[in-house]
Amino acid sequence: MSAPKYKFQIKVPGTSANLGPGFDLLGLAFQIYNEFSFEFGKTSEFTRKIKGSSAPVFTDDEDLVLQSYKTYFSVFVSPQTKSASSPIPYSVTMELGLPLKGGLGSSASAVVAGFSAARFAQEKYFPDTKLPSESEFLYQLALLEGHPDNTTPAYLGGFVFSYFAEEKLYYFKKKFPKNVHCFFLIPELEISTNHSRKCLPDTYPVSDIIFNLSRMSTWWEFLESGEPGLLKRALEDKIHTPYRMNSEFPLLPLVQEIEKFAIGVSLSGSGPAVLVYTRRKDSKRLEKKFSELTKQFTEKSGITCRLVHLSPDTNGAKISFKKIS
Repeated sequence: MSAPKYKFQIKVPGTSANLGPGFDLLGLAFQIYNEFSFEFGKTSEFTRKIKGSSAPVFTDDEDLVLQSYKTYFSVFVSPQTKSASSPIPYSVTMELGLPLKGGLGSSASAVVAGFSAARFAQEKYFPDTKLPSESEFLYQLALLEGHPDNTTPAYLGGFVFSYFAEEKLYYFKKKFPKNVHCFFLIPELEISTNHSRKCLPDTYPVSDIIFNLSRMSTWWEFLESGEPGLLKRALEDKIHTPYRMNSEFPLLPLVQEIEKFAIGVSLSGSGPAVLVYTRRKDSKRLEKKFSELTKQFTEKSGITCRLVHLSPDTNGAKISFKKIS
């Protein structure tokens, strides 16, 4: 008897990590998505394609969906079956709305998709094994990237503070105030997170650590009150932003101009995308101003950059599946 065939779909929101002082700790999901459609039971090998693209797709070593999928089996399935259980092959079609290496959590979306697809495959094809708890799932998911600031909000949605302790993941999800609107400056550039981390110092002055702790606390006050003045202070950072958004940062001239009119800005993850915060009541007027500044910057620098208004995503990864013939 042939194995049952299934279609599994997952839509994963993009995320902005760090949000100023919350290096590796804070993340916020947004309504921009990567979508993945898996088919199980119809192929004997792993295949992948990108919707609407004829360009070569990632190799196996570059494919984070596949790597995270296989990792899930090695962590959660093989120990129960007492053997290196072969992951069930799939074919996947990816519809990519997030820029690659752009600071909007594209790698986290792939990891979330691969891990979620693997859990589904375990449930359907290894019914005698125990599925991981949500806590175990999120912990191992975050370990794949080494820090939880993208994977946790990508999976859960919303504003999330998360960290590792005692081989567990602790997280707190909050709503982002509606009186603040967010814009992204997204250049046609790529920055490797690993390369960006090499710009950071090995040690920091105690005063800088205290500075960031105070701004993290201010984030919590802003989330409770929605007071824009608190957000301006909460975005201040001395741990990673000064080293990444330095004089060599390609978007710095544009960011400096836009920051004159905004509540504040934060480098999205390791960049190059930049998150701009405005008061809701000013957003339409400022969107026109920001668009003009962005156009002028592109014409002067030759760096194509677009301004996008995005609202926070509160629901996280959206999953659906069905049995197919």
